[in-house]
Amino acid sequence: MHEQLHIVRVFVFRQEAREIEYLMVRHAPAHDSFWSPVTGVMKPHESIFQAAVRSVGEDLGLDAPRQIVDLQLATHLQIGDLDEVDWSVGYRARSNARELHPSEELTEVQWLDFDSVYRHLDADEDRRSIMRLHFTLRSAG
Repeated sequence: MHEQLHIVRVFVFRQEAREIEYLMVRHAPAHDSFWSPVTGVMKPHESIFQAAVRSVGEDLGLDAPRQIVDLQLATHLQIGDLDEVDWSVGYRARSNARELHPSEELTEVQWLDFDSVYRHLDADEDRRSIMRLHFTLRSAG
């Protein structure tokens, strides 16, 4: 039997004038963890955007975003009978996003500038996503 799993990869950001910062997280156990965006498994009834808002709420305690950016990037990974599809989106946090309430599954959360995020991400797909988001935001602003 072939199973398909949809994962949303959410790049939370905040923007003040031309300054953009991105929120990266590390999962437990910390010694095995790389910096990554918020991730969540999409439920059957959810859209990509609903899954992103739910995942950010569960992991960080943030409420609805100011804006969601569809990065129009999906990656596929086939592992045996499992087909994993990862969807990347940007999530603009509201200006009161300074107070985070990380879930117990996260060992660390940190706001970083683009260069730091790009250097700290482990997956090529995440680097492509953050690059697309960053240059989309810069061209719009």
